[in-house]
Amino acid sequence: MNQLRWSALLFGIGATFSHAAEVLQHEITFKDKHYVLSLDMRVNGTVDQVYAILTDFDHFKTLNNSIKHSQLLFNNKHVSTVEVIAEGCVLLFCKRVKQIQIVTEQGNGKIDSITDPDDSDIAYGEAHWQLTNDGKQTKVQYRSDYVPKFWVPPIIGPAILKSRLLEEAQKTIHGIEARIKAEKSNAK
Repeated sequence: MNQLRWSALLFGIGATFSHAAEVLQHEITFKDKHYVLSLDMRVNGTVDQVYAILTDFDHFKTLNNSIKHSQLLFNNKHVSTVEVIAEGCVLLFCKRVKQIQIVTEQGNGKIDSITDPDDSDIAYGEAHWQLTNDGKQTKVQYRSDYVPKFWVPPIIGPAILKSRLLEEAQKTIHGIEARIKAEKSNAK
């Protein structure tokens, strides 16, 4: 987890250590229009493999079918401008959401992104990834804070959107691990 990979980044509760990608802990809150996600996950794969996938900006849609388009617009060493378009529905309300993200590769498994609100459907957005070695696996810490520009139905909307964000995270973390497996198979 593009900022629009949006939280589109992450996966599944309850797996054991030997199983595939898993969410170890999650907290999603809504306050003052901010959706704040805090996710701790584990993926079968090395830090380098996960990092390479998270910085393969033109191929985010391979991680999650809600991501319809992603494109590297500009790169200057460790700072990239990335366009991400995702689609999703909350109740009967469907929305195509565009984000322009300024992504900074900090090194040591750390990636930060900030949404450009002038050219995005997000009024405020930031995301932080930290990858650390965990044996033959990688621990992924993801923290994000988003304020959508679009209308979210009051009362029930925030609760449902929080649930959707976790679901999208689960799909994305599965997608990361599926890419790692596919790349291993292609290398043989």
